[in-house]
Amino acid sequence: MEGQHHLQTTGKPILFLIAFAVSGLCGCKILPLNPQPVPSPSFTPIPSFTATTRPTNSTTATQLPTPSATPTSTPFAPFIASVWADGVNLRSNPGYLFEVRANLPKNTPLLVLGRCLGDEWMYVRIPSGIEGWIFAQLLTSDIELSDAPLLEPGPSQRIIGQVLDQAGEPVSGIQFALIKGPGDTPPRTDAVTGPDGWFYAFLPLNVNGNWNIYYTAIACTSNVMNENCDCKSGICGRPYPSDLIITLPYHEPLTFIWK
Repeated sequence: MEGQHHLQTTGKPILFLIAFAVSGLCGCKILPLNPQPVPSPSFTPIPSFTATTRPTNSTTATQLPTPSATPTSTPFAPFIASVWADGVNLRSNPGYLFEVRANLPKNTPLLVLGRCLGDEWMYVRIPSGIEGWIFAQLLTSDIELSDAPLLEPGPSQRIIGQVLDQAGEPVSGIQFALIKGPGDTPPRTDAVTGPDGWFYAFLPLNVNGNWNIYYTAIACTSNVMNENCDCKSGICGRPYPSDLIITLPYHEPLTFIWK
């Protein structure tokens, strides 16, 4: 099970869906970053937090926005979280196209070590000692996941883009799919804009060629939606362009205007 999203933008105001499945997909309404916590099983953290497989610097040449650092008086202490669904994949890098290192049953406890840009993926250690990345919305914790420090993923390609409204303000909760080629199951990954309007999609180094990037959905938590998950203006907009094609490797930030 993993947070792959599949929702086309046609017709009525769109809810942001997550497909939950072990075999087959069924759409479910997006959950908050921290769903209601489930009871945490007893878990003894591994004494050393030194990662043998800790992410290294990416080889991409993309110039990323610089995250604002918040000074802290105490060092970060890894904390416990757990997966609230069955069949959750632990991956070698933050993205659906990277190697699966482990498949986790419901309520598996793990140690949160960090997060990647965009906060969609968390770097964790499971009880066996294996480390990797898990889609953040499949985790629950008494501590805010965003409290974990930013970590650089391992070698990867990185596609970044920003959605702004016509006044130049960021638009959050906008989901894009990155897909290569036709067919029933083409290679695909997804990314969603954060509060700053930026999305970050990570791809393996060995993928290349033409990739289609297109708008698929909007989250109920987007700043252009109200508390009833309706568009604030009464008319749902869309990003322009709503789809485009890039050729990998690609190193320039993408810009979309919400109209």
